[in-house]
Amino acid sequence: MKSALYDDDGGYYSTNIREVGPTGDFSTSTTLNNSLANAITSWIQRVWRQDKKLPHSIIEMGAGNGSLAEQIIKRIGFWSRLKLEYHIVESSEPLLKLQVQRLGKRNLLQWHKDPKSALRACSGKALIISNELIDAFPVELIQWEEQKEKWQRVMAHSENQQWTTSVGEDYEIPKISSLLESHNFKDGQRVERHDDFVRWFHSWIEFWEQGHMLSIDYGDEFPDLYGRRPNGTVRAYFAQNRFEQMPEILARPGHQDITSDIDFTDIRKRMLIDGLKEINYQTQAEFIAENDIKSSPGDPSTNPHGAGEAFKVLWHRKI
Repeated sequence: MKSALYDDDGGYYSTNIREVGPTGDFSTSTTLNNSLANAITSWIQRVWRQDKKLPHSIIEMGAGNGSLAEQIIKRIGFWSRLKLEYHIVESSEPLLKLQVQRLGKRNLLQWHKDPKSALRACSGKALIISNELIDAFPVELIQWEEQKEKWQRVMAHSENQQWTTSVGEDYEIPKISSLLESHNFKDGQRVERHDDFVRWFHSWIEFWEQGHMLSIDYGDEFPDLYGRRPNGTVRAYFAQNRFEQMPEILARPGHQDITSDIDFTDIRKRMLIDGLKEINYQTQAEFIAENDIKSSPGDPSTNPHGAGEAFKVLWHRKI
């Protein structure tokens, strides 16, 4: 999965992603309407009012096609914009080009290849935001082997241009993990682990000295996330089509997005370090309503049977 998404010569995000939104392979909430961007902007303004000593520096991790940054900068207000420094961390060259095309080169904008560079530029003090970032990381797909009472890695193989999977070596459960909680999974249950994201997160988080962080993505709590999902939640998107069967997920490597839901029980446990406090965890619909944003009827961002419930908002503070 890592090679299919991030290989330097042919990975989806490295070389082949064309656009994010209705004309791309997949859409995000901020490419469909303004409700979420308005709520995030309202949250930013509220945090700044409450913490007046915090510099007006924003770091967006993985900015997609730049639509969220564009809406925040537009709605942040004249006086705030005069003091604003907006940093974008982007490792995908195709997405970087889309962002520059949309946003232009302004004095308040800076691009960085990694979070440490962005944090150095604002002396470690900033608001950090991300929308659908965690799900863009490659996952470890593992399977419960009831007879052995172990989780084992699922391996992909290509033979005669046909992709198949098999169970491989044991998966070593981290010391902090939702997998250590009790469950009643049946033999063969598959789940995803966002270990790559956790490693990336801990590689830079100690350089963040002060501020607030908002992380938005789709997922749920363990083990409810996997109810009636014996094959896990991994799936692929190609030309706005969703594929959930493994042969289709493994087809077109490097030419389609591969993603999965977030196990927020696991992520919330593994993100906590000394000095980092979880302030809130809520649905996207609750977050939008809490920030005084009145959504229109039929708004997918707040639909309780869709994105409004499926997406979660995680708020941390670093003191």
